[in-house]
Amino acid sequence: MAVRQNRVWPMDGLGSTIAWGNVSEDFALFRTLTPEQRRKAVRAMVRRDLVRGQMLVAQGEASDALFVVLHGALAVRKSGDSAPIAELRAGELVGEIGFFANVPRTADVIAIRDTSVLALTRAAYHELAEHAPAIVEAVLAALALRFARETARLIPIRASPTPRTVALIPGGYEPVPEAFDRRLRAGLAATGAEIIDPARLETMFPGRALDSAEVTDWLNRIEQIAPLVVYLGGREDSVWTRKAIRQADMVVFVTHGKAPAAGVPTEVETFACKIHPAAARRLVRIHERRSGEVSGTAAWLARLPCFMHHHVALEDQADIDSLIRFMGGRALGFVAAGGGAFGSAHVGIYRAFRERGVVFDIFVGTSVGSAMAAGFAKNHEADHLERGTHEIFVNSRSFRRPTWPRYALLDHKAFDRALADQYGRDCRIEDCWRPFAAVATNLSTHNLELIRSGLLWQAVRASSAIPGLLPPFYTPEGAMLVDGCLIDNVPLAQMHQLKSGPNLVVHFGDPAEEMFDVDYAELPGRFELAMAMLTPFRRKLLPAAPSAVNVLWRSLVAHQRYDTLPTAPHDHVMRPPFSPDIGVTEFERHTEIYEASYLWARETIAALEAEGDPAIAAILATTGTATRR
Repeated sequence: MAVRQNRVWPMDGLGSTIAWGNVSEDFALFRTLTPEQRRKAVRAMVRRDLVRGQMLVAQGEASDALFVVLHGALAVRKSGDSAPIAELRAGELVGEIGFFANVPRTADVIAIRDTSVLALTRAAYHELAEHAPAIVEAVLAALALRFARETARLIPIRASPTPRTVALIPGGYEPVPEAFDRRLRAGLAATGAEIIDPARLETMFPGRALDSAEVTDWLNRIEQIAPLVVYLGGREDSVWTRKAIRQADMVVFVTHGKAPAAGVPTEVETFACKIHPAAARRLVRIHERRSGEVSGTAAWLARLPCFMHHHVALEDQADIDSLIRFMGGRALGFVAAGGGAFGSAHVGIYRAFRERGVVFDIFVGTSVGSAMAAGFAKNHEADHLERGTHEIFVNSRSFRRPTWPRYALLDHKAFDRALADQYGRDCRIEDCWRPFAAVATNLSTHNLELIRSGLLWQAVRASSAIPGLLPPFYTPEGAMLVDGCLIDNVPLAQMHQLKSGPNLVVHFGDPAEEMFDVDYAELPGRFELAMAMLTPFRRKLLPAAPSAVNVLWRSLVAHQRYDTLPTAPHDHVMRPPFSPDIGVTEFERHTEIYEASYLWARETIAALEAEGDPAIAAILATTGTATRR
């Protein structure tokens, strides 16, 4: 397909006038120039229009021009790599390194949306430099800004990218309920988002083609000024639906009912999956009522593989608002650290925020944090989780069942049964009401494992497999998984990879420095220890040294640095205080830990709110949605 080119003049019809307004008013590159200098610069450029997937420059070719993105988005990729090095949007320079260094292009630059650029050839640049040197200064200033931004990327906080444009497309064959459309429009309007559908375009541009300059430039102008633009596509494979899909950074498939028995996707589904990789796709399942878990999500994801999925109930506005927060980069996450018996503190803190009306959108946990976060993802409230904690760790005596130490010190069968009973033997992560991920350590690959699919109880089991104490969990693929705390006991970085927006991070901090008054020579051997365990009065004479489990836990988290968590501006870290006499394996004291943490969190939230803490304000901003109708 040939690249369309046309000279851009200040009064070259409605479309070019809008483009000129963008350049003159919005782009930092031209902001310091006088009106006359801006006109000279734009007259020296040639506009190029690209459709999604079209290449602007190829790695290795001559750098005979530099470009300014007028609208749309471009991906910079090394030849042969699928992951982009960078994404470039309106107002940014393209190809300036090769242009000024006079070296071949260092990467491919490909349109990832329908895109227009302004091209400045080397000859035109030299002419501008001679007659308007201020333009050269502006270009060099933009280049310096680019290098400053690239340097800032070295900071180890990598959040999931926030889309500017989203296309909502019906998936499957069942009609999307009218209540969803009504609630979605109301929720989007409340955030200042722009909603674009064929009816609105026909009202504004009666009889105009969708690819006309007037329509294209108006759409791109809207994308520049709105916090979020949502294109509502149709089920039919129409010109408008394809335009919406190509124009979007992310496509969201909205589904109702069970996945079609026939595995063949519709033409619209096929086109959307061809245009957008799985990382830029989301799945929404609509339900009449909210529940702890549903069924059949895996079948939908097999039909439409997506990076993330969401369950939406039509009984109120809560789930619609949660979906909008995800689309707008404001989703609220709960990050739950490992900590043995201290895990009940997650439940107490969760209760304190829920009583304030806070709705968490996604949960990620490590070790015992994954056990609590899994319950949150199933919409269980604090009392239910407290009963479950008692069943798993106290009644089942999961951590009080020694076995012959061939595979581990403890018999894991009771623990497995208790987990399956509490979470549901057949409940899958995909069917939990809220998105959830458990963090484990993969000893087969020596990497962190983020578990986002499969049976829920098995994910919790893998994330909680303390090495030596419990056998590893082995996946059907042969991976050996153990407790996630070996690599990351506070999985905030993993939450950042899943979404943008504020997070509540709960962890239990560095263990306080503690010295032990133990005479090493007095530690008993196996015969002396066996006699002491069989004779109560001798047991009292044993040295007051930490247990094997206590030593193991200290060893697992010894490398953690809690003072260097990759926090973003609206991440809030809470570290509840505990009585120093509570041990990491004293699960029988879970109620005491839960109640103390609840009271502490309630007071802390109120105090931080009174101080105007911005992170707490961002978290509390999700309140009030559950009952709005």
